[in-house]
Amino acid sequence: MSSQWEDFLNPDVMRRRFATAGLYLVAHEMLLASIKEPILEFFSNKWSKEKGWHFSDKYRREVLALDPKRKEDSLRGSIKWLEKMEVINADDLKIIEELTCARNIFAHELRNVISTGEMPEFEKLFPKIVALATKIDRWWVINVEMAVDDQWADEEVDPQNVTPGTTLLLQVLERVALGEGEAAWELYRAFTNDQRKRRH
Repeated sequence: MSSQWEDFLNPDVMRRRFATAGLYLVAHEMLLASIKEPILEFFSNKWSKEKGWHFSDKYRREVLALDPKRKEDSLRGSIKWLEKMEVINADDLKIIEELTCARNIFAHELRNVISTGEMPEFEKLFPKIVALATKIDRWWVINVEMAVDDQWADEEVDPQNVTPGTTLLLQVLERVALGEGEAAWELYRAFTNDQRKRRH
């Protein structure tokens, strides 16, 4: 118990815990957005400032209807749609379950997690989020965005050379928030140096 209190009162330990857990929660929300939002947009034909993309009947039939619990849940339906389209596979489904379980432990058992430090190994799970979000977003870029762009009509694209914006943002967040020493400051210093040069 004394070691738990020692950690709880140690600013460096607590800041690290919050930074790691907070980054994980942000990354998990970004993964959920990668799963749900492109599908909703793809099947929607109406957008408003108040509600964003509106459901279409086709979205309800081809996505929401796939919810195994038959409650038209957009996340469960979207996951099934991605599986049906072979964007993700059985291994990816297990990873989604693992990532969601870790997120729920932190969200619903916050007091115990913070006080005892007994929380999921977020730093080891984070790369799984990045890999899965990259896989899904890359599929949309190659099979939807590039497929209808005449500029890429006759081009063969190596999927590994396609880096979605979500991937870049997650990589930057991890490096800045969890990086150690000079590595954590490298991007900041490069940016500020560039800004100084532009002003002179």
